[in-house]
Amino acid sequence: MIITNPAIPLDSIVVVIGANGYAGAETCQKLLEAGFRVRGTVRDVERHRGWMHALFDKKWPGKFELVRVTDFAADGAFDEAFQGATGVIYVSTPTVFDPDSDGAIGPIVKGTIKTLEAAARAGVKRYVLSSSSKAVESAAYNHPHELTEKTFNHEAIAIARDNPPADPVERAVVKYSAGRTEAELAFWDWVKANDTPLVANCVVPDGLFGRILDTGRLKTGFSTSIAMLQTVLRGSSEGVMNLAYFIDVQDAANLLVAAVALPSLTSERIFAYRYNAPWNDLRHRIRELYPDRPDLVTGEDIDVAGRDLSTAEGPIRRAEEILKEVGLPGYTSLDDMLRGFVDSVYPSQ
Repeated sequence: MIITNPAIPLDSIVVVIGANGYAGAETCQKLLEAGFRVRGTVRDVERHRGWMHALFDKKWPGKFELVRVTDFAADGAFDEAFQGATGVIYVSTPTVFDPDSDGAIGPIVKGTIKTLEAAARAGVKRYVLSSSSKAVESAAYNHPHELTEKTFNHEAIAIARDNPPADPVERAVVKYSAGRTEAELAFWDWVKANDTPLVANCVVPDGLFGRILDTGRLKTGFSTSIAMLQTVLRGSSEGVMNLAYFIDVQDAANLLVAAVALPSLTSERIFAYRYNAPWNDLRHRIRELYPDRPDLVTGEDIDVAGRDLSTAEGPIRRAEEILKEVGLPGYTSLDDMLRGFVDSVYPSQ
């Protein structure tokens, strides 16, 4: 990544909220590679200090630090974390799968607004929200339709408010989707309503695959699409959501860094989408890429009726333009993405 005319000074501090997550750790590395200092927020510094500093300190000594933030919605929660920072990337919002509306929606919305308010108070120049594909739409298999930068999941909000499903799991997913939608809408409303120097952008990821920087954490599990892919490769669909779009985690992190650093990006909604395929296609492709590794893909294909038939040509093309603007050739190929996943998670003995 090459940023020749950054909107914020190189070697200045960029705060990564949720630095210990799959995308968060990758975003920290991409920021360091680009020439910024990184201050990561986590809920438990002692738990994450060892492995995170081991990742970054040798190559970027003194450039990475961790601070503790536990309650995202509390008054003043981010005041210390944002002090002296020029940029903020809100990578990981609270993941709340709760059948109750207040529990699922309230914390996500409040946390988003609290971080914006804290960033404005601290004089932060650039802010990036990492939203969610759930804020775009819920799973819509076998239904051709087009997605644009203006597509929002108003349907999930209406269902959560007026007709939530009786099944607790389905109700929790609907209300989580409604919460992510309301949080992003509240983000854009705040940006429009508040006349501050703060420049804000939003990156919307769907599934994220590719390498894992710290494979030791696999023992404690990942609550991400990576964990779902591991489950699918075993021939199980337990806890697995329908798959639509996905992208290499490094591409998603590069888009987040570009959104905080490129002066050409202002009030832009950037889709971190690239490939669209059902889970079984990934099983088949990994088997083809590793014909001598029958241990990688076991069991039977999972039972899924149909696939996502949406198109998102405009947003996908725009994101690729942004990747090229920071000196990258474009998206990581599907095969390289899957190799990155397999070679870090299931290395050959």
